[in-house]
Amino acid sequence: MSKAINQASVNSAPVTEVALVSPRIRARGQKPMVAMSFRISRQDWERLHLLAITGGVSINTLTLRGLSKLFEERGLPGIAVG
Repeated sequence: MSKAINQASVNSAPVTEVALVSPRIRARGQKPMVAMSFRISRQDWERLHLLAITGGVSINTLTLRGLSKLFEERGLPGIAVG
């Protein structure tokens, strides 16, 4: 199908009909643990990696400790670091 046909069919369908035809159930973020990722420069990653190795902990633990500290500085409960 062409893009014009798809666009026309979407625009002409009533909202209730579209909702009944294609209900979306959220699949992400439903488990007790959620995986996250972030971008960091190579140079900062090397520094972080070295810090984790010398401290005998994972980068994940260092990240959680830092985030927990930010929460606590704002008077909020920290994050549990396992």
